[in-house]
Amino acid sequence: MRVDRSLKTYPELVFHVLCHVAETAALPASVYDPAWIRYCAVRLGDAANRTLAEDALALGRLLPGHSELASAQLLAWLFEDVRRASSSLPGELGSLTADQVDAPELLEPLARCGPGVELLRLAAEIERPYFEALPREEVDWSALEVELERVTAAAPELASSGVAVVRPLRLRGRVRGAQIWIGAPHREHGPSTEHVAWQAAHEATVREVGRAAVAAERRVEHMAVVLMNLRAERAQLEREHATWLAHFGPNAPAARLEALPDEQAVVVRRLLLDR
Repeated sequence: MRVDRSLKTYPELVFHVLCHVAETAALPASVYDPAWIRYCAVRLGDAANRTLAEDALALGRLLPGHSELASAQLLAWLFEDVRRASSSLPGELGSLTADQVDAPELLEPLARCGPGVELLRLAAEIERPYFEALPREEVDWSALEVELERVTAAAPELASSGVAVVRPLRLRGRVRGAQIWIGAPHREHGPSTEHVAWQAAHEATVREVGRAAVAAERRVEHMAVVLMNLRAERAQLEREHATWLAHFGPNAPAARLEALPDEQAVVVRRLLLDR
């Protein structure tokens, strides 16, 4: 496992903007987060007094569905640094060249996302001076690395992953290729070190299941929850896994094998035997 101790400034800025999009809060792809909004309001002032509030409302309307919102979030992977992202403006995504970005393979799918992702890009640029004023609170990297190593007993795929912190994700995570993004542990507004480690474990397991099964995204997520629950039981970590799963509230998927259709249960059993 490789833990990147540098903060990903552009991904953080993109997800900071998306944390304020309330209209699509019920979607699985949403990162709307009142706790993050409160944390920022104390330090930056009310977002209603900035362009961010209007942009967030418009983003909710331009990215109304799960697939649209999830696709637009690929923007966070396009650049690692805010300065590099800023230098690409005012050109639209469709006009950028491979040498202007950090993930050129994303240019084409992002260009297909239409005005929603272009607004997200502009909203991030306008919000940038405010976001950069947030304090750079320290992460206890050693504690995080210890916890990540411990939960690999329930998610062996995590051992071959890269893990980076993207603070506005907070309780959530994202995975693309071998890279996993998680929120930053924080005493004031959460989450705990244990929570973000289990979130990383979940993202790694989603990637593992996604390679093994041809299934819709939400089915893959459910299979990953079941597989990690079985491995957690085997490692005597089932209570911790249950605590992490409880953060989904009433939307938490059933973690038992019997909750899956037979063909998906077969895949989970095979993966459990493989590792």
